[in-house]
Amino acid sequence: MPIEKLKLKNVGPFDDIELEFDPQVNVFTGPNNSGKSSALWALSGVTVYPFMFPQKLLRDGKDAKFKLQLRGGTLFDTTNLVSTLASSEHIRILKQIGYSKFIPALRRSTDFRSPGPTVARRKEEGDQTRSIRHYLENRESLISLLSSSRDSSRTSEESEHLRLRERISFQSRDASVVIDERVIQRIIDLDYRSYIRKSPQSSDIIITIGEIASEITEGFPLRFSGVNEDERGFFPEFTTIDGPMPLNTLSQGTQSIIQWLAHLLIGYAEYYDFPDDLSDKPGVVIIDEIDAHLHPSWQRRIIPTLTERFPNLQIFCSTHSPLMLAGLKSGQVQLLRRDEEGHVTVSRNDDDIIGWSADEVMRYILDMPNTTDLQTEERLNRLQELRRKDDRSPAEESEFQDLRRAINQDLTSGPTAAQIERFADGMRKALAKNQEVGAAIADAAESSYRGD
Repeated sequence: MPIEKLKLKNVGPFDDIELEFDPQVNVFTGPNNSGKSSALWALSGVTVYPFMFPQKLLRDGKDAKFKLQLRGGTLFDTTNLVSTLASSEHIRILKQIGYSKFIPALRRSTDFRSPGPTVARRKEEGDQTRSIRHYLENRESLISLLSSSRDSSRTSEESEHLRLRERISFQSRDASVVIDERVIQRIIDLDYRSYIRKSPQSSDIIITIGEIASEITEGFPLRFSGVNEDERGFFPEFTTIDGPMPLNTLSQGTQSIIQWLAHLLIGYAEYYDFPDDLSDKPGVVIIDEIDAHLHPSWQRRIIPTLTERFPNLQIFCSTHSPLMLAGLKSGQVQLLRRDEEGHVTVSRNDDDIIGWSADEVMRYILDMPNTTDLQTEERLNRLQELRRKDDRSPAEESEFQDLRRAINQDLTSGPTAAQIERFADGMRKALAKNQEVGAAIADAAESSYRGD
């Protein structure tokens, strides 16, 4: 069930603010220090277990208050928030929201290699029985609560505790950074689980991650080709235009996409027990700096890809990119600003932003009246200053005329055809060289894996 409103008081930079949301897409934008990340942190605090604000958003000496309204009028606020985490109120909110996931802005890549599937390692340690029992208990509680059935052998309170424990197991361990170690381990565990149980649903979600990433990275297809091994351990491998590549050798942008997609989709699938109709299940995803490390052509494909694939997933994200805003519909942009007194305010777009250019978005939404280089902007500002003067001195009049000629030439001439051709030729040569290097790396990697 979509979230309709969130009212915050004395939370982070917000004195008293009410945010109204689109049922599908909500993109937060605005200057730095305007509260975008804080808004997402606060939203995650009341929609993702354990339903409390991060300590850094609390103000000394002031009580933080919130009121969350779901579609249909359901309210969840500080007046009915009880001390126990396993309250019926929490369970009610969980069931109505569906799966929820918060993914922070920092996504770090390492050279991590896994020592092997978690269950297999626990078996070697004599701990397999306990790990399997824990999984079965969580899975049983999930199915029973989602179907509103009762297990006569378990009290309602016990079921609620198990349900909440199931929920937190799908959340990020570190709320400030996403590290590829956990993504790598979860992919290896799912692949192993699929093999042991002869259940393709587990590995299908990894394949889906590659498919969705390929839709965003148009022109750079990705396909999960399996788990491979080198002298340092196990790693997930993806087939690219350069051949089979370990996850940590892909570009930073590609890794970033795979990381947040993996965190979102693996938990999404686990939450609903790997259903065939996952795309129809309700959920909420909150992603800070969703476009981090991505080329503009990839940025503008993120929202259309997610909304087409998961129409019942409510998306909350932040960005500074005009291409992330272009194409959004009325009410889907949350523009945060500070007024003259420093208080954070919010406004939404009344009209669709379909057909807008990046330059128009920067001018009229992101408050950048001049989208040229800094030197030209300074010249324009000086020109406007001189134009407003009624009694310019001879020196100022001379400067005024010089600026008019220079700016007119800079803004109207643009690069020459010869300059454009030289630039394009240089880019083509660089691309060809990179492809040769990439092919050589792929050949060497494949030879190494085969032991040649």
